[in-house]
Amino acid sequence: MSAVPAVAEMTGAVLRCTEPDGASALGVLTDRTDHSLELRRPRPDVRPVYFRARPGRLEWGGDLAAFLPPGGRVEPEPGALLAMLHGQASPPDGTPLSGVRRMTAGTRIRVDARGVTVTRERVALPAADGDLSHAVTRVLASAGDEYGLAYSGGLASAYLAVLAAAAGHRAHLVHADFGLPGFGPRGTRPPEAPVPGVESRRVALDLHELLDHHTVSGAEHLPPLPDFEVPARLYAALAADTGLPLVSGALLESLVSVKLPDVPRGTKAWRLLGCEPFHISGTLSTLAEARELLDNRVVYTPGRRDTAGSGPDAQQLGAPPPPSPTGGTKLPWLTDEGRQAYETAHRGAMAVWQDQLDAEEPVVGRLVGGLAEQGVAGAVLPAMDLGVLAAAAALPPHKLGRIRRGAFENHLPLRRAVERAGVTDLRAASPGHWLRLGAAAHLHRERKKITSELERECALGDLGLLEPRLIVASLRDGRSLATQALPLLRLVWLDRWLRER
Repeated sequence: MSAVPAVAEMTGAVLRCTEPDGASALGVLTDRTDHSLELRRPRPDVRPVYFRARPGRLEWGGDLAAFLPPGGRVEPEPGALLAMLHGQASPPDGTPLSGVRRMTAGTRIRVDARGVTVTRERVALPAADGDLSHAVTRVLASAGDEYGLAYSGGLASAYLAVLAAAAGHRAHLVHADFGLPGFGPRGTRPPEAPVPGVESRRVALDLHELLDHHTVSGAEHLPPLPDFEVPARLYAALAADTGLPLVSGALLESLVSVKLPDVPRGTKAWRLLGCEPFHISGTLSTLAEARELLDNRVVYTPGRRDTAGSGPDAQQLGAPPPPSPTGGTKLPWLTDEGRQAYETAHRGAMAVWQDQLDAEEPVVGRLVGGLAEQGVAGAVLPAMDLGVLAAAAALPPHKLGRIRRGAFENHLPLRRAVERAGVTDLRAASPGHWLRLGAAAHLHRERKKITSELERECALGDLGLLEPRLIVASLRDGRSLATQALPLLRLVWLDRWLRER
């Protein structure tokens, strides 16, 4: 990228404009005349584009460092650092630099004689052309005559494998074998959810090399986090092993997800009687109470609802701030100053996210939220294709989930395709489970070295945001380490970045 951002400004009635290096690869559509410039981000994208709007002048580009003054560096706010530690996504258009924003999907920027105008609109989805399986198969075919498929044995990757086999594609299923404890020696484990007629191959990877915080140099402009860097390293290793483009099913499940309140409940909602958690004695005493809870989409203790303005969001003068409306749990190592900084940043980010998601189609909002929470760089993602998004958006709730035999079944389009193909024993863990498990194994092995480093120096502790002694105690206690493994790994990475700058 260029050392300085591209500039568009009006000189009299004439537009003076430059373009950033690699502008065509940024995923931004430009419409330029002698008197105006318009930029549009038509779809969600992992490639960042930043801009700074000033009276009559627009600066934009894909390199955040280009917006820094000479000799300057990025200085994240304390609350933003703690939000990263908690694994919470920063505001979709936010950056650590004052006045610099990130160009989100649906953003339109126009420079003309009236100045710089920034607006947002919904991401326009095309009309659905066929069902979800046809849309996904088209994306798989676009990956090439031969491609690798990151195969975890979970629902999304099994769905892709089934579609690839049905279409006759030359897809090489590769499964990352980290050699984690509890799974038996390498080479002795059965294949993950075997797909009939398709072979999968295990690729031995060094988990500790993927998670090693010593790879953080401090020269990065933004703090690298394991949530994004480790999946990118994993995809790079699998792609290098196959020598082919790599396809991943990441975020595909979230596109065809539905919540229990939205699925058919049967006549007079009788299906709820046998569905978790409503059959638990004493939780909800009547079916009417269960329906009310679902209709309001609010979880409360029965009999203790707010009727006089004294609910959890009410605050008396001088009282501590109310609990987070999102139910987020603060980590136990925060100081009073850290808790206040985190709560402020958290509430601000959630308000911005709510506005962003309310303005989008639900399926687009789920994709945008997923991209902000996990790394997907280095892989072809069918979930990001507009045709796949359109096909998913066309599915009504009853095609996505149902209540059956006392259980809520979600992601029905994927499940039914996989069941028809005879795939069984799917991995039931959540998509990020492998990273949490890996973080626990890595920290357990390296905790003596890490505790020694943190006892000597802890950057977040020096800022008054965390209590180093409590962090060290969590690392030394096996149960706490396992419970808080991923936040602890983020802390180690962040601390390294702050100390090495």
